[in-house]
Amino acid sequence: MTLSDALLIEQNPWWSQPDAWEGRDPHLRRLAAQPVELPPLVAARIPLAEPAVHVVRGLRQVGKSTELKLLARRALAGGRPATDVLYVTLDLLAGEASGSVVDTVRRAKELSRCGEGALLLLDEVTAVRDWQVAVKYLWDTGIVDRDVVVCTGSSAVDLKVGAAERLPGRRGAGIDFLALPRGFAVFARALDSRIPASPELLPAQLTGEQGVDLLEQARIHLPALQRALELYAAFGGLPAAVAEAAAGAPSPTEAVKRVVHDALSKEVARKGASEPALRALLERVTRSLGSKVNWARMAREMGVSLGPGRRPGHRPHGSTVRDYFEFMAAAYFLLVIYFWRRDAGSASISKDKKIYFADPLLHTVAHDLAPGLAVDMPALVENLVALALFRRCEPRARQAETFAMPDELHVWETAGGGEIDFVCGQRAAPVAVEVRYQRSPDMRKASAIGRALPGSPVLLVTRDLLQVSERWTAVPAALALWALG
Repeated sequence: MTLSDALLIEQNPWWSQPDAWEGRDPHLRRLAAQPVELPPLVAARIPLAEPAVHVVRGLRQVGKSTELKLLARRALAGGRPATDVLYVTLDLLAGEASGSVVDTVRRAKELSRCGEGALLLLDEVTAVRDWQVAVKYLWDTGIVDRDVVVCTGSSAVDLKVGAAERLPGRRGAGIDFLALPRGFAVFARALDSRIPASPELLPAQLTGEQGVDLLEQARIHLPALQRALELYAAFGGLPAAVAEAAAGAPSPTEAVKRVVHDALSKEVARKGASEPALRALLERVTRSLGSKVNWARMAREMGVSLGPGRRPGHRPHGSTVRDYFEFMAAAYFLLVIYFWRRDAGSASISKDKKIYFADPLLHTVAHDLAPGLAVDMPALVENLVALALFRRCEPRARQAETFAMPDELHVWETAGGGEIDFVCGQRAAPVAVEVRYQRSPDMRKASAIGRALPGSPVLLVTRDLLQVSERWTAVPAALALWALG
């Protein structure tokens, strides 16, 4: 099966109307209708000069298709001929064999009569089975080896089975990008333009003299940032949710929440589980937010079948639970952070771990599925800090494949059995981050962290306190999240 000529022409309106296509394009029309203009996620960072195969991954509804249209607009504005920009959405070929991608790309290039060095935008290519085989063939046969190819997908499951190794030498200068929901700083500015842009500091910089001076200057915006944080904890950073918050909605609408719930349901159903299984999985994450967990204990507590054909009340095995949570992390719904092994600079797979939602709106949806469960704001703030640290500390080139197990973000267990919420950076120079979202946090824990990791900067994320001591720096959560960016 291939996409028809009519569909290919419809998807590329700039071929026939290079000066008027933006008004017809549904993604850019919806973008222009938003109450605020959000900065692009990756469209400004993707190189367009050198032949390569780039891959953009991210949570469903995060705006990957819109990013491709922004990239098309950038290329056209930069002087690329209209017929040298090709966009193909491949979710219409979901479940088809890889040959359908090859045939569709070949036909699109024939229709456009593009020259060498075209920009080929393949949207939702990971919906097609063995899509890497198609890209490999297209490159090897010279069909796209002089082009800039940008693929998008909503999952990194294929990375676990060696997708990176399947394209050796067939990506040119290709880069993997991860398109995440907008962070807190962007959300806050969408609500209040008087809030300055984030300085995008590293955690260690927040504890240094210059960082503290910057935080002191920004303290005047703390009330506005704290109001924004309360809303961000419910809305999160997906474009549709940010638009609702910026328009003054007090909480996310059912329509926006339904988009996220349906995306979750689709992924879990693809794995072979049911709606009750999804509810059980989300409830376990909600109840354990901010606490360490292990797969075996979660399996014992669920008591819900995770696969088809299981008898009612069948309890899943710990390895099955792990498989599902790692699958959801590979689809960018969850972030899984492991403890750091004390005897090596790597994660301890066998120990407990912490599981966080990839966006606050996912927590909102999960909480709706667990009636009677009170919102634990300190745990939710810890979730937001985990996401911000991942963005700042995990190398960009690795983020797309390390969402289920970050390389440079871990939980730390002290020699005495205590726990530090996060250590980030390389083992030789870690930064300790502890979340104490309270009005009067106990500083004894912060001092103990300094003794457990002598010489390491210690950042204490609080509710209101901005204070510097010899052993730690305390920063209000809203200010810290804004500064991290």
